[in-house]
Amino acid sequence: MIPFNEIIWDLVTWTPFLAGGFAMNILISLVAMLIGTSLGWVIANMRLAPSPRAYRASLYLTEITRNIPTFVFLFYLAFMLPSEFTVPFTATIVGFPSWLKASLALSIAVIGFCSDNLSPAIRQWRKGDHGVALLFIPSWTSYALIIVMASSTASVIGVSELVSRCNTVINATGKTQIMLPVYLYACVFFIGFCYPLNILMKHLKTVIGRRLQAGYRGTPSVSSISGG
Repeated sequence: MIPFNEIIWDLVTWTPFLAGGFAMNILISLVAMLIGTSLGWVIANMRLAPSPRAYRASLYLTEITRNIPTFVFLFYLAFMLPSEFTVPFTATIVGFPSWLKASLALSIAVIGFCSDNLSPAIRQWRKGDHGVALLFIPSWTSYALIIVMASSTASVIGVSELVSRCNTVINATGKTQIMLPVYLYACVFFIGFCYPLNILMKHLKTVIGRRLQAGYRGTPSVSSISGG
């Protein structure tokens, strides 16, 4: 049985290393949200396009993104995409890091989410209901936190993120007894980052909802406008 103070010392000693791994989780998530939101915005606008062909194509693309398992797609990208490639017509070799493959895999789910949720938000914005449209922001942020937690799956393709570095710590110390404390410590990183943002987004959603209700109460009724 390892003394408690020794476990704490090991965790403190390896904290900078683990924090660097969690920074990789954040990077993977941010890039996934950037790619997914950009492509989801395009598909959401296609759903609002007057062209029936564009509308049908947007529904088809949305269904594809909903039904592709990100974990399976992660393995597909890891093994099918090269780790580096040569830029056409040049001799420049560009690396294709594993963390970027993980971001691409996670962005698939983000595309489907944004396609479904951005299209009504864009529609409300165009109608002038900006408050209703802004409710997309807390929903988007909450989904981003889900992607942060899902980014730990990148460890299966060799990305040196938090979970992967937990395994490194266990192997480096040679103390299998600290496995549970190390993984619990990893949970602290995720909870410490996600929980405050989740509370903040719930508060933001409440504030927007209250302002919308106040705006509706302040809107004159038809009878009052007509003098009835």
